[in-house]
Amino acid sequence: MRIPIPLVLLLSLAVIGAVWWFGTRNSDFLTPPPASKLVANRTKIESSLPPADPPDDTVAVPAVVAETTPPPPVEEPKPTIVLGDLNSPPTLQEYSDLAPKGAAHLMDLAGLLETEGAFQRALLAWERVLDMGQADASQASTAIAAIKRLRPTLPDWNTERAGAIAITLHAGTGKKFAKTLTPVLEKTARELESASSGILKVTATITTGRDRRSTTGRAPMVIWFTGPKKNSASTAVLTFSVGSPQSLGDDLLKTVALLVRSYLGETSYVTAATGDNPLATLNSHITRRNWQELGTRLNCPSK
Repeated sequence: MRIPIPLVLLLSLAVIGAVWWFGTRNSDFLTPPPASKLVANRTKIESSLPPADPPDDTVAVPAVVAETTPPPPVEEPKPTIVLGDLNSPPTLQEYSDLAPKGAAHLMDLAGLLETEGAFQRALLAWERVLDMGQADASQASTAIAAIKRLRPTLPDWNTERAGAIAITLHAGTGKKFAKTLTPVLEKTARELESASSGILKVTATITTGRDRRSTTGRAPMVIWFTGPKKNSASTAVLTFSVGSPQSLGDDLLKTVALLVRSYLGETSYVTAATGDNPLATLNSHITRRNWQELGTRLNCPSK
């Protein structure tokens, strides 16, 4: 016998409803479960899951290419400045061994020595900037300013005239002009001794010849340096002309400064003049070590 379809449907619904009723009648779907139960359920679920596969290291990750600013150049650390024994007497060659480190290092040294109150040593370090440091124009200008500031505050390097190096300043001119030239040449000799900080003892001597005048009416003159002996070395001879007795002193100093710098430049580095008057150039641009070299070379036998 066949069961009618409506009855089948009714019976199915009754079975489903009965199962749902008996399975959920005591359950509370509105109240959240306690935290302890949630933790227990989470632990149970995680323990039932299979372990995750380890990452594949061979998988290449595409590199992200971006425009970047190159890092700034790394500055090399400055050499350590060692002051040494500040109580020992310095020599005119002091700090020559530091010249390969450059003018900037010598300038830092000079500044630190000034801070320590070692002004004589500081002056020597500033002089090394000029005569051995291969300074650029800005560094030379700074060193010259420091020398001008320090030298007047310190005693002469050599205060005993008997220990000075003897040299001779020669001048040649006509007989009539020799009388005018004599006091000016003597004054120039004293100015050179002062510029050398007492290192040199300068004797002035005049050689006279026939009176001559150039076509412009200026009196011709020649000057040169030698050592004190007949066979001593000599500088070159420079010629110049003087328009009036009033300009003689300045003209003579300019030529002397040029002569000294030219002679020293054959074997040493000498800072170029920077527009100062010639007497200032002799006092600040030419170091005491330079003056000592001038006297020493002129006292050697001529070649």
